[in-house]
Order: sequence, then C-alpha cells, then structure tokens
Amino acid sequence: MKTLQVISVTLLTALAASAQVLVAGKCPRPAVVKLFDASMYLGKWYEIQKLPWLFQQGECTTATYSREGPDEDLEVLSKELLPDGSIYSGVGSAVATKSSEPAKMELYYTAASLPSPYWVLATDYRGHALAFGCIDYGLFHAQFAWILSREPTLLKKTQRDLRDLLASAGVNVDKMITTNQNNAFCLAMGP
Repeated sequence: MKTLQVISVTLLTALAASAQVLVAGKCPRPAVVKLFDASMYLGKWYEIQKLPWLFQQGECTTATYSREGPDEDLEVLSKELLPDGSIYSGVGSAVATKSSEPAKMELYYTAASLPSPYWVLATDYRGHALAFGCIDYGLFHAQFAWILSREPTLLKKTQRDLRDLLASAGVNVDKMITTNQNNAFCLAMGP
C-alpha cells in the first residue's frame, strides 16, 4: 500500500509540474454527441484552444482523421510545431469504446500505450468540434479538452459557447490556452 501511495504522489507531482489540469474528485461525465457520424468527422482539424497536458507542448497543432480499415476505427495523424522549430508527427488510432456510443473513443498512439479517453461533446462536422477526455487518479482526475476548427481560426462566439458547454460539465475552462495558428508562424507545418 505504501508503494502505491508513493507512486500516486510521484505521478500527481509530475502531472502538476507539466501544467496538467488536476482536479479533486472523480471525472465528470458530460453528454456526448448523439448519433455521432465518424465518417463526417474525417479530415483535418486545427486546434484552437486546449487544456494543457504533458504530451502536447507545441503550436500550430492539427489532427487529421482517416479510416484505418474496414472497421469503425479511425487513424489520427497529430502534428505540432515544437519550440525548437522541429515538427512532431504522431500516428494513433481512435477506437469507439461501445458501438452504441461512437462519440466515446479511446486514443492509442502505440500498441503498448495506455488509452486516452477522447469524447466528442459537440460538432457541426463542417466548422467546429469540442473534444474532452478525463482520467481518474484515485482522489484526483486529469482533464483534457480541445476546441477544434476546420480552419486555423474560429469565431470568438463559437469558442465561448464551447467553453460554456465544458464549464457546465464541470471542466476547468479557466486553464484553457489558445494555440497559435498564425499562418506566417505555422508556415513550416506545410499544407
């Protein structure tokens, strides 16, 4: 039991140091998009805002979704411009956890990686999307959220509406940060 407590404290310290959003209690369970259509979600999304997390440290972040095979799994190509000027690219899979709730997915970036929850809370498929994830760590939980757009910009009103939706679900939107999607700054990312 003592070993588990040391591991938990070490993990929480590492997450807090990485600007991870940690909150006391269990993860909120917001409603997801009913009748989510994964085929309409395919294509490129630009990250407009996010809750900071350990594995995402860059700007100009995009995620491009495509079909992985004949089943319903999606392939995710994530790209971001790192502070040193290099470009990070990672390929993962988004797998629906239940066929009755296709908007509740888990992301895997390697065969050995632990899944990260990825729930689509809102989307119009053509312009914006709101994704959320949360992992329980005993007495605390880590929140993840992304406001996405099909273009590098998104109307401020739409951003406010999506943040309000997150806040109503118990998500700490005050910690959200804006991703730089400036065309000149992101030129190195290519088309």
